[in-house]
Amino acid sequence: MKTCTKCKLEKDKSEFSKDKSRKDGFRSYCKQCAKEYRENNKNKMKEYRENNEDKTKEYQKEYYENNKDKIAEYQKEWYENNKDKRKEYGKEWYENNKDKRKEYGKEYYENNKDKRKEYGKEYYENKKSEIRKHAKNWSRSSSTYNIFANQISYAEEVRKDPENKVLLQVKCTYCGKWFNPKNNQVRHRINALNGKGEGEGRFYCSNECKKLCPIYKKVKYSAEETNTKNLSREVQPELRQMVFERDEWTCIKCGETVGLQCHHIEGIQWNPIESADIDICVTFCVGCHEKAHKDKGCRYVDLQCK
Repeated sequence: MKTCTKCKLEKDKSEFSKDKSRKDGFRSYCKQCAKEYRENNKNKMKEYRENNEDKTKEYQKEYYENNKDKIAEYQKEWYENNKDKRKEYGKEWYENNKDKRKEYGKEYYENNKDKRKEYGKEYYENKKSEIRKHAKNWSRSSSTYNIFANQISYAEEVRKDPENKVLLQVKCTYCGKWFNPKNNQVRHRINALNGKGEGEGRFYCSNECKKLCPIYKKVKYSAEETNTKNLSREVQPELRQMVFERDEWTCIKCGETVGLQCHHIEGIQWNPIESADIDICVTFCVGCHEKAHKDKGCRYVDLQCK
């Protein structure tokens, strides 16, 4: 037990701050009296520091040099015991110093280019596998609406995913079905729209649609190359998509939902005026479409222009 020289009360030694200069190792004032003294003499202490700035700095420097371990231990203890207080203070400082943060960030960015490059290189070498894994996962994850919609909406029909408003949806170039594109698909499309890279980077909901699309990986041919076998006589994209949507992207014969094609019930050469009417078109999968064109009158040889 120890008696406080201020309040004259006898208290447990845990109520006193440690002081190695004292015989018993504790200060003469208890913690409560010391706190009250500091609060009552804030202005006086501040005035003293302002009038004795050099002396105060010299004392602080000397104290720091002689008590590095003690200060480090105190800071560590305070850091661990005041997590909520630190978060609250950090949040308050962050919100009240936006201009200061921007100015500091800009100044640091301009004055430390070599340092930033060196740090970035070192960080990449130490985290190479993690960075590549993260990039791979990011490229395969679904795109978010707020990030990419404005960058492609002038060239593509976009909307928010009805089941998840955060995600982006676009229409497949071939079948016209709404789907969630991956980040790498959107990046390729943006680069194509900006004149970077090769191709147009159009959106396809599946590999089957890519293979069936008559414009996928096709190039413009010169006059001497117009006899190429790659030329397609597929139906109009708008007609195909309207037919697929009407038939709910399902083959009407076998119920298949992938590898769909639009089939004319009546040949174009016999009914050219109504060739774009969805009422004379149906949705077939590749297999059913091939079987349909094996029937007499619908064979490819029967449909040739003579």
